[in-house]
Amino acid sequence: MNDALPLALAMTLTRAMLDAARVGDWEQLVALEAERHPLVMRPVAQDEDSVRQLGELLALDRELNALVAQARDQAGSQWQAGQDRARAIAAYGG
Repeated sequence: MNDALPLALAMTLTRAMLDAARVGDWEQLVALEAERHPLVMRPVAQDEDSVRQLGELLALDRELNALVAQARDQAGSQWQAGQDRARAIAAYGG
């Protein structure tokens, strides 16, 4: 396999993961990550193009991580609000 091919495919998958995160399609994101994982674990060539692509991949990953963290925090807040409601209802004998 061409050394550049795994990195190029990882870039494509990362962009698709970012698209999935933007619309909240977490199942798709997880499936894409499973496909991408073995590709990003491979050694990367040290040529200029590969290093540039790796930098771009890392930038996309940072954006992706920020979206995932935001969604996680939002889900945590919603869960906490539900727990607070349940406690309030229980406290007032509802």
